[in-house]
Amino acid sequence: MIVLHGSAGSPYVARVRMQGYAKGLDITLRPAALGTPEFEAMNPIGKMPVLEHNGFILPESLIICEYLEDLHPTPTLLGHNPQERALARLIPRTVDLYCAGLFSLLRAASDPGYSVNVDAERANLNKGLNALEHFLQPTGYAARAELSLADCVLVPWLYYGNKLADIGDDSLSRYAKLSRYIETVADDPIAQRVWTEMDEAFRAFMTKWKADQAAASATA
Repeated sequence: MIVLHGSAGSPYVARVRMQGYAKGLDITLRPAALGTPEFEAMNPIGKMPVLEHNGFILPESLIICEYLEDLHPTPTLLGHNPQERALARLIPRTVDLYCAGLFSLLRAASDPGYSVNVDAERANLNKGLNALEHFLQPTGYAARAELSLADCVLVPWLYYGNKLADIGDDSLSRYAKLSRYIETVADDPIAQRVWTEMDEAFRAFMTKWKADQAAASATA
């Protein structure tokens, strides 16, 4: 039995779920009890997701994805040759290391109490987007002509990336290959499924967050 501890709204959880859908794996999602001794016993870093497989515990989303590839190598989401496999790993690393500023910008736009250097975060994001634009393949999906592990990382990130447009930011639309890619994955049924699940979880989170904020203001 494969259990994934986390929230469907997390892009790091969603990448594992997308991989599971692409491979036809039965992965049970369980809410992560962050901050509890039980959860920290599984992952001392305290972050989700955490995979539980027949008593084996594994944190870190990309390591989880590699583990699932080893367990279920067919169909491959890494690729059929060294070049495909390298790109399938390079694009996720680019997203994680250089494009994560997106989340700070979105939080700063919705949470007045969150302090961040917006100009610096935007500059870092633009640098990451430039790198992503460079490595994306010009046709097909992110790393090859068909779905790969790179898409399992990029698609959930794009759920939040697309929200930049909602606050008047045209960062993503300025990149030709990225814009083409967004149009491609918008028609992919697995990407649509993941985005729908993320949207449901995000809306539920925002509803609770706004209620908590209103309650805190009322008692202040």
